[in-house]
Amino acid sequence: MRGLDIGVSLFWVLFGLALGQQSVALGLSGPGGPGSGMFPLLAALLIFAGGAGSLVQSLLRRGAALSDDTVEARFWPEPGSAMRVGLLVFVMAAMIFAVPYAGFALSGAVGMPLLLRTIAPNFSWWLAALVGIVAAACVHLLFAVLLGTPLPRGPLGF
Repeated sequence: MRGLDIGVSLFWVLFGLALGQQSVALGLSGPGGPGSGMFPLLAALLIFAGGAGSLVQSLLRRGAALSDDTVEARFWPEPGSAMRVGLLVFVMAAMIFAVPYAGFALSGAVGMPLLLRTIAPNFSWWLAALVGIVAAACVHLLFAVLLGTPLPRGPLGF
């Protein structure tokens, strides 16, 4: 199990480095503000840092390897956890595919409540919808208005 942890961590470290290199090639800034490579670079740094942290943790871990039963009990602590992970991936993919048609803000305003309810099923729909609308508005204000980053616009113009 330790070897698998090290291998997966190395994958994320190398993926973060490759993504960072490609992001720099896109350009980090321009006369109008952040360039098209700035946000992928930030994502690359997060991926690299997570992989590096996991790699260090795997290398420092000593002792017997965990059995498959122990890993499963630790990784899926509640019934339905695997289904929630699948739903998160599905909702994120749906949001990505919806952005060119519905725009960034509308996709986020609809997708965020679904993500929130998937993570925290006890959250009320009203509160989840409010959080989704506020989060989408904040992201739109920060990136489109304050930073001047062009975001995909939907049929409503935002």
